[in-house]
Amino acid sequence: MRTSSFATRLTLAAALCLGTASLVGCENENDPATWVGKLGAANKRPAAMRRLRQMWESKLATTTPPNNLRDPAVQGFLSAVITQVNEAFVDHRDEIAVRKEAIEILAGSNDPRAIPALLNALEFSPGNTESERIALRAAQALKEMHPANNPQVVQRLLATIDRASGNSGSAPAIREAVILALGAIGDRSAVDALVRTLKRPIDQQEIRTARAAADALGQLGDASQPVVDALIYGLYLNVRRANAFNNCGRALTRLGAAAVVPRLIATVNGQNPEVTLLINSFGSVPGMPAVPPGLQQSTAIDVLRNFADRAAVPALVGLLRNRETVANVRGAAAETLGYTGLALPADAPERGLIFDALSTVFNEGTPGGEDDMAPTVAPALVLLGDARTVPLLVRRISTREMSDRTAVPYRLGLLMPLASAVRHDTFAQFDGLANTAATQLAAMVAEQPDAASEIAPVQAQLATIRQVASVAHDCPDGDLACYRERLASPEKNVVRKAAYMIAWTGGDNPAARQALLAQASNADLLVRRSIHVAIDALSPHGCAECVTRLEQVIESEHGQESKSLLHLEAQMLMARLRSRS
Repeated sequence: MRTSSFATRLTLAAALCLGTASLVGCENENDPATWVGKLGAANKRPAAMRRLRQMWESKLATTTPPNNLRDPAVQGFLSAVITQVNEAFVDHRDEIAVRKEAIEILAGSNDPRAIPALLNALEFSPGNTESERIALRAAQALKEMHPANNPQVVQRLLATIDRASGNSGSAPAIREAVILALGAIGDRSAVDALVRTLKRPIDQQEIRTARAAADALGQLGDASQPVVDALIYGLYLNVRRANAFNNCGRALTRLGAAAVVPRLIATVNGQNPEVTLLINSFGSVPGMPAVPPGLQQSTAIDVLRNFADRAAVPALVGLLRNRETVANVRGAAAETLGYTGLALPADAPERGLIFDALSTVFNEGTPGGEDDMAPTVAPALVLLGDARTVPLLVRRISTREMSDRTAVPYRLGLLMPLASAVRHDTFAQFDGLANTAATQLAAMVAEQPDAASEIAPVQAQLATIRQVASVAHDCPDGDLACYRERLASPEKNVVRKAAYMIAWTGGDNPAARQALLAQASNADLLVRRSIHVAIDALSPHGCAECVTRLEQVIESEHGQESKSLLHLEAQMLMARLRSRS
C-alpha cells in the first residue's frame, strides 16, 4: 500500500508540473535564468539576488585555479545575469539587502558591463554604514578594473573624494581606493585634484589619503612643478606619528631626477616656503612631537641620496663643510655624498671634491670629543671607495687620544669602517690595530674580572670586525671569484664587505652582477643597500636583468610595509639603470 501511495504522489506531482508548464514552466533552481526572472518582483527580489550571489561564489570556487574569471562557466554565468543584476542595483537604491548581494557579483566580475552600477554605488549616503561599505566595495573594484578612456569614470571618482570627506566609518578607505583607482586609470585630468588633496594643511590630513595621493601621482607620471612640489610637501607630513615619506619618495623617483633634484636642492637651501610653513604649523598640533633640528634639510637630503645626482654635490658639500650646520644634517649630507660619488664615473671631477670635503670634516674636532665628526663621516668615505681612505682612518685611530685602552669601545667605531675599507695590500695595517685592541681588552679583563661581562660585548664586536676584514685578507685585490664566494656568508657584515669590494672593481661585470642579484632579497636593510650599491657600480651601461630581478623581489614582497624603504631604494636604482640603457 505504501509503495502504491508513494507512486501515486509522484505521478500526481509530475502531472501538476506538466499541467502548468505551458504557463510558467518548472523552476530549475540551478539555472540563473530562474532567479533573474524574479528580480522584477519586489517580494522575490531579495531572495533571488541572494541565490544569484550564492551561485556566483559557487562558480568561482569550482574553477581551476579557484576564482578564475576567464573560466567559460564563469563567463557564461555573467553573460546570463550581469545586465539584470546591474539594472536591479541601479533601480532599487533603497533596497540595501539586494544591493549588498548584488555588489559582490558586480565588484567581483571585473566586467565593464558592471561599471554603471559601480559608479552608482559611489553615490552613497555618508554616515550610513551599509551604504558606505557597498561604496567601498565598488571603489576597490574600479581600482582593480581601472577602465581607461572613460572620462565619466574619472569624473565620478573625483567627485567621490569630496563625498567621502569624513574620517569615520569607511570614508578613509573609500578615498584611498578611489584615489588609487585614479592612479591606475592613468588619466592626468585627475592631477590637480590629487595635488590639492596631498597639500592640505596638517589639521585636514588623513595619512591613508595622503599616501594614496602620492602613489597615484607617481603612477600618473606628470613631472610638472606643482606635482613635484606637492610630493616634496608630502615628505614632511606627520599625522599622529604616521608619515607618507616612502610613498612620496617612490613617486618622486618615477618622475625622474631632471624634474625633482632642483626642487629638492631648493628645499635643502630653505627655498621652499610651503614646506617651511608646514613644519612651523606642527607646533599648533596637539600631541605632535618636537621638530628635530634641521628636519627640512635632512629629509630632502635623504631623498637626494637615492637619486645620486651630481647636480646636488655643490649644495651638499657646502652644508657638510659648514660647521654651523646641525650634526644630523651634516651626517645626512656626508652619506648622500658617499652614495653619489660611488655612482659617478671613476674620472668624474666631483669624486675628488667629495673626498676632499669628507676628509676635511673627518679630521675636524678632537678625536673622541663631542665635536668629533669622524664616526659620522667614516661610512661615507668607505662608500666612496677611494684608496686614500685607509691611511686616513689609520692615522685617526692611531692618535694619542684614541690610543688609551679606555678608548677601545670608541675606537671600534672607526675600526669597523677601516675593516670595510681595507684592501688586501693594506690588511696588515688593520690587523695591527685590531691586535692592539684585543690585547688591551684582555688586559682589562685580567685586571678587572668583575667587569668581564661588560667587556665581553666589546670583544664580540671586535671579533665581528675581524671577520669583516677577513674578506680583504683572504681575497687578493680584484679577485672577483673570491668576493663572490664571500657573498654567501651568513655574517651580514661580511656580505656587505664583499659587495663593497666588488663595487670598487668597477666595470661591466655580468658574472659579478649575477652573484649580487642572488642576494637581492636579503632581509637586512644594510646588506640589501650594499648589494644595490654594488649593482649600481657594475652597471655603467644599464642592466635589464637587474631591473627584472628587482621588480620580482618587490612583487614577491608586496604589502610588506617593513620592506617599503628597501623597495624605494630598489626603485631608485632601477630608474638609474634604465636611464643608462
